[in-house]
Amino acid sequence: MGDNGTIVKWNGLVWTPQLSGTSNWLYGVWGTDASNVWAVGDNGTVVKWDGTAWSYQSTGTITTLIRVWGSNASNVWAVGDNGTIVRWNGSAWSTFFFRPTDGFMGVWGSDASNVWVVGDRGTILHWDRATWSMQSSGTNFNLVGVWGSDANNVWAVGDRGTVVKWNGSVWSPQNSYTDARLNSVWGRDANNVWTIGDGTIIKGGGF
Repeated sequence: MGDNGTIVKWNGLVWTPQLSGTSNWLYGVWGTDASNVWAVGDNGTVVKWDGTAWSYQSTGTITTLIRVWGSNASNVWAVGDNGTIVRWNGSAWSTFFFRPTDGFMGVWGSDASNVWVVGDRGTILHWDRATWSMQSSGTNFNLVGVWGSDANNVWAVGDRGTVVKWNGSVWSPQNSYTDARLNSVWGRDANNVWTIGDGTIIKGGGF
């Protein structure tokens, strides 16, 4: 996905453009299976793929949404500017607001009871299925990506080479050996984690 509502799809052989139903820029995509895929972007835009076509979803916000993740097709979270968090419950979107002075840049969870959101000035929030709580990240740098291999191994990355790790109890800084902005993190398991950023790719054995 990208500029002006651009979405392209891989069918196993080639990439083909899709009719997204929006001209807004799209920044994040996530799906449970081939018939449940969401893309998010400017002005609160959410479009959903049902296996045949993309359709526009009303989220109740006009704030830009940056990332989207869910534990299943009936529990999907999207986050973005102005401390905006929206949730899909299987039939409708509802809006959560938290610290509107902050922007949220990443969301990931191990399950419906362990969802993490990261953002400006080292902000980390945790959802326990009932409430959002502020976490001590140990950094004031902006965090822009989050991923984990399980509930006790979660990494967040961001500006100035920042990497912090959740061990099930606390977040602690990790040495990334770079000052480059890190934009995304992903891994195969707790001992094989990659983060990418401005001209940088780093593989950590769990950092």
